[in-house]
Amino acid sequence: MRRAAAGRGTLWGVRIAAFYLTLLLAQGLLSGLFGTLPAPDLFLVAVLTWLGRLAPWQLLLAAYGVGLLQDVLGAGVLGSHAMQLAGAALAATAVRMQLSGSGILERLLLILAAQAGKWVVAFALLAWLSGEPVDGVRLLAVAISETVLTSAAALAVWPWAEASFRRAGARRRAT
Repeated sequence: MRRAAAGRGTLWGVRIAAFYLTLLLAQGLLSGLFGTLPAPDLFLVAVLTWLGRLAPWQLLLAAYGVGLLQDVLGAGVLGSHAMQLAGAALAATAVRMQLSGSGILERLLLILAAQAGKWVVAFALLAWLSGEPVDGVRLLAVAISETVLTSAAALAVWPWAEASFRRAGARRRAT
């Protein structure tokens, strides 16, 4: 009996790991396909799947860690994506505390709040690191195009994450 329960727990872990590995591989593929255009931020989508599953302080630390992973895998300034994802997690957590359910409009609102938090931090970091005025119009154009693509990707992927975590929770309760 214990072996069967341990097998189900391992299967759950493999499914969740496969979900996040798929997001990581898709991020690399989409970044290459989009070229100079901004690809959807699937690292942000990964962080948003933890909303409600982690305490707010844990979510901020996890978002920072995922952002550091993104910085190490990419060619950006170390800590830049980490700060952006932490800002996104903070904004999404603040909005989620005001919402009641998990409908599609609330998910979209969470994604938009997270994107707003991310881009506010990105704007501040760009202004600080460059030492000169940032072209807000160009940055806004990039932010809007990435927000549209990330929102579409997140709305497509979020049900898969919810189903994976729901199945895992039901399996853990059954054992």
